[in-house]
Amino acid sequence: MPNPGPARATRRALRTVTAFLTAGTVLAVLSGATAGAPPPPGEPVVTSPDGALSLTVSVDDGRLRYSVRRAGSVLVEPSALGLRLTDGSTLGGHVRITGTRTRTSDTTWKPMWGADSGVRDHYRELTVQLRQADGRFFDLVARAYDDGVAFRYRVPRQRGLPALEIVDEATEFAVAGDPVAWWTPRDFDTDEKMWRSSAYTAMGAGNTPVTFRYGGGTHLSIHEADLTDYAAMTVVPEAGRLRAALVPTPGRTAAVVTGTGRATPWRALTITPDAGGLIESHLLENLNPPCAICAGDTSWIEPLKYAGIWWLIQQRRATWKAGPMQGATTARAKEYVDFAAAHGIRGVLAEGWNEGWEGDWSDQDFLRAAPGFDLAEVVAYGRSKGVEFVSHNETGSGVIDYERQIDAAFALYERLGIRYLKTGYVGKIPGHHHFDQRMVNHYRLVLEKAARHRINVICHECVHGTGETRTFPNALAREAVRGQEWEAFSGGNTPEHTLILPFTRMLSGPLDYTPGIMNIRWDPQKAGRRVHTTLAKQLAYYVTYSSGAQMAADLPRHYVNSPGLKFIEDVPVTWDETRVLSAEVGDHLVMARRSGTDWYVGAMTGERPRTLRYPLSFLGEGTWVAESYSDGPETDYARNPEAVDVARSIVTGAGTFTAALVRSGGQAVRFRPATPADLAHPPPAPPPGPRG
Repeated sequence: MPNPGPARATRRALRTVTAFLTAGTVLAVLSGATAGAPPPPGEPVVTSPDGALSLTVSVDDGRLRYSVRRAGSVLVEPSALGLRLTDGSTLGGHVRITGTRTRTSDTTWKPMWGADSGVRDHYRELTVQLRQADGRFFDLVARAYDDGVAFRYRVPRQRGLPALEIVDEATEFAVAGDPVAWWTPRDFDTDEKMWRSSAYTAMGAGNTPVTFRYGGGTHLSIHEADLTDYAAMTVVPEAGRLRAALVPTPGRTAAVVTGTGRATPWRALTITPDAGGLIESHLLENLNPPCAICAGDTSWIEPLKYAGIWWLIQQRRATWKAGPMQGATTARAKEYVDFAAAHGIRGVLAEGWNEGWEGDWSDQDFLRAAPGFDLAEVVAYGRSKGVEFVSHNETGSGVIDYERQIDAAFALYERLGIRYLKTGYVGKIPGHHHFDQRMVNHYRLVLEKAARHRINVICHECVHGTGETRTFPNALAREAVRGQEWEAFSGGNTPEHTLILPFTRMLSGPLDYTPGIMNIRWDPQKAGRRVHTTLAKQLAYYVTYSSGAQMAADLPRHYVNSPGLKFIEDVPVTWDETRVLSAEVGDHLVMARRSGTDWYVGAMTGERPRTLRYPLSFLGEGTWVAESYSDGPETDYARNPEAVDVARSIVTGAGTFTAALVRSGGQAVRFRPATPADLAHPPPAPPPGPRG
C-alpha cells in the first residue's frame, strides 16, 4: 500500500503547530478570529485531543451559553443554548449546573463504502448536568474532535416534563468577526438553490450547511448530525448572530413533538485550518450511531455507476408519461442495458416505467408498469448482462399514498431481484414541508423498509444528509442540491456554484449530482441552454464529488466517440483513501483518491482559468503511468468546451503534475503502477513547459 507521503504529513504538522500557538494579537491576525482571554476558572470546558479546539459552557444570570476557541482565538462568541417549549418556557433559560462528567473515546470503524476505508472516531466528551428553577432537568452533551466540536441536548424522562413539544430552538451561533460566508436562501421545501457568497454580517436566513472562511485560512461549517425524529435545522440572523431555527409543521405550534428520554440532533461545527480539511473531515459521520442494518448479510449494499432514461426526458426529447413520446419503453431500456454492459456500468435507471404519470402525478402506482414497459423482462434482461435495474418511485409528493404501497412495492422489487431505488418528492406535500419532522421520519422509514428488502436508495427532493450513511449505508446518495438537471431546463449552474458544493452541501453526505455529460452544448429545444463546464470538468466530478451512485448521465449515443468514456469506465465509485491537495472555496479544487493500488485525481476550477501544479508524493515509491484527460490548447469554455487532451506519461512520486484549466475547466487523471510493458514502450515526452 502506498505510504502517506509528505502532503498529508505537512497538513498534520501545520495543525499540530497551530494547536500549540498561544492566544494573542498575532494569532488573531493569522486566523481572522477574535483573540480572547481564557474562560474563567470553574467553567466546564471540553478540549479536542490535539489541544487546538475547545468548547466552554457557562451560565450567565441563569442563561445557558457556550463559546468555541481554536488555539486560544475565539471563533464563536458566547452564544445562547436551549429549547423553546409550547408552554412558553425555555429549557436553558433559568438553569444552574449541578454536575459534570467527562470521558474520552478513541476507536476506528470501517465504512462499507465511502471516502476512506477506515475512520478514526477520537473525541473528548463533556456532559453538563443542568436543573431549571422549576425543577425540570436536562443535560448538555458536548464533544470536541480535532476537526470540530458538537453539542446536543439530552432530556431524561421526568414527572415535570412528560413530553417534548418544541416550538423552536434558542441555540445560537455567534460567529466571531466578519468572515466570508457561503450559504443558500432558507427554504422549507428545497435545497435546490444557487449558492451565495457574502460577508457573515450580510447573510440572510439560510439552510445548512453554511460555511465560513476567516482571514488566516481557518474554515468553519455549521450543520447538524444524527437527525432523527426531529425537524431539520435552518439558520436565521438575529441581532448579529445566527439562531438555529427549526422547520415548522404548517398549522401546528410545535415544530417537534416527541417523547423525553432522548437526545436531540447534534449541532455540529466542523473547524479546520484550511478548506481542504472540511472535505477530509468525518465529523458528521462520527456523530451518528454505528450501522443499524449490518447484523446479517450486507453483500447487497454496494455503490454503483449507472446510466439511465433520464437526460433524454430532462431535455424534453421524451416524456415520463405513456404515449408516442414515452421515454421508458422495454426496447429503449434494453438499449441502455446493452450500453451499460459494454462499458462496465452496473446499473440502468428508467424514469417513467410505472403507471401514474398522467395529470399531476398524484396517482402513482409503484407495482404496475406503464404500457410499453415490461418490468420483469427488463430486470431479467439486465441480469443476463450483469446490469442492475434501478427502479424509480416518484411520489409526486403523495406521501400517504406512497406509504400505503411501499411494503407491497418493495416486496415485489425484492422478488424480482431489484436492489436499487431512486425516490422523488416533486411538488408541495399536503399539510407538510419537505423538511419538517413528519417528513424527516418518512425518509428514515423508507431507508429502514428498503433495508428489510435489501434495497439501496438514492433520494431526490428529500432533506439534507446529516452523516446517516454510517448508520444506514444503503443510503447511497441524495440530491438536496441544485444538480446538473438544472442545466437542461433553466439558466443552469454557474461555474462558481459547482466549486462551492464540495465545501458546503457535500459535507453533509454523498450527493447525486448526475455528472458525465459529454455533449456539453446539446440543446434540442434550441432554448440557448448548455452545460456550464468543459468536458474535462465533467470527468473530474467523478473524483471531486462524493457519491455512492455516480451516474453516466448523458445519452448512450453521446458517449460513442467521446474520449471521456474510457475514464468513466475506469473510475471507481468507492475509495480507500482521500486527500485534498489544493483547495479554495468557489475557486478551485484538486483531490486525490485511492482505490486499491490506483490513484485518481480530479482538478477543477470556477470562473477563473488556473494552472495548478501539485506534488505526486501521495503515490509513494515506484514508477507510475498517468492517464490524463485535460482541457487542451483547443479547449474554450464558450466556443469549444468538448475538446479534451488525452495523454499518457510515466511519473514518480518525486515529481509534480500540472493541470492547466480554462474557465470552468477540469482535469481527470488515473495513476496506475507501471508494468514492464509500460516501461519498455514509454510514451513520447510532452512538449516543454505547461500551457497557460
